[in-house]
Amino acid sequence: MRKWVIAACCIAALTAWTAPSFSMGSGSGAVYGGGGTGFDDYAIAVRLIKHEKYADAIPHLLTALSERPNNADVLNYLGYTERMTGNYPASLDYYQRALAIKPEHKGAHEYLGELYLQMHDPASAQRELDTLASLCPDGCAERETLSKAIATYGTAPASN
Repeated sequence: MRKWVIAACCIAALTAWTAPSFSMGSGSGAVYGGGGTGFDDYAIAVRLIKHEKYADAIPHLLTALSERPNNADVLNYLGYTERMTGNYPASLDYYQRALAIKPEHKGAHEYLGELYLQMHDPASAQRELDTLASLCPDGCAERETLSKAIATYGTAPASN
């Protein structure tokens, strides 16, 4: 009986560890939809990102991408983690690849806009906000978040 309880607890713990199926981007609602090793790595990466372990998440996302090379959600996460680790060229590439696959990916537009702000290109960030305005004319979390980031950028003191 005791071995059965321990086995059940282990299965429950593993299920909780690999179960998430959401994507980055303020409520995009997209799902990875993977299976196998790439899904496990994707789930691990999501958990690492939630704990701000961006560099640790990258290898897991690359494994997930090798299984699903045309998955806009994985590419968006890669863009996000690369941006959060300061690798702006790689981040830009991943966001652009995500949007080439899924042009209406709101999370990628939001994060690309935020990247442009970090690169001191507010005009490009505004274009991403304009795209979000057309994708969600009644408003959405991604549009609101990027709008606030642009407003904050415009009022932030200039840095050298």
